[in-house]
Amino acid sequence: MTTAPHADRDPFAVMLRGAFLPTVAVGPVAVVVAALVAGGKAALGAALGFVIALAFFALGLIVMRRLGGALDPLRFLASALAVFMGQMIFLLVVIMALKDASWLDGTAFGVTVLAVALVWQVFQVVAFVRSRRLVYDAPQDPDQDQGQDVGGADR
Repeated sequence: MTTAPHADRDPFAVMLRGAFLPTVAVGPVAVVVAALVAGGKAALGAALGFVIALAFFALGLIVMRRLGGALDPLRFLASALAVFMGQMIFLLVVIMALKDASWLDGTAFGVTVLAVALVWQVFQVVAFVRSRRLVYDAPQDPDQDQGQDVGGADR
């Protein structure tokens, strides 16, 4: 049984909703685990890592949504690369600002960012797959793909 794709849904909104809620559940768990294992400094590191990673991924999707989606593939690719470059600059600034921070546990920060990144990516992909978006152009002619090879001869 196949279901028709949901072409009317905004893929960025679907992915944002699908990834945001599971990722929000990771934050409090990471903070509590860090506090129990290594104390208040680790809890602060985990909380800061959670907020930074969540902002990193959510703002990337929000900006891509505002840039217009996939109207023109070349413009979309250029927009995606520009957003990615902006995200990398943001991370560079954060890492440079926090490299000598004695008030937070770097291990808890890093592990939390990694956990948030993994959960976000997994649920973003799951949400996109469940949205049933076509990732190719539908053929104009229904008989277009009926067993002809590149040369045009039937097999």
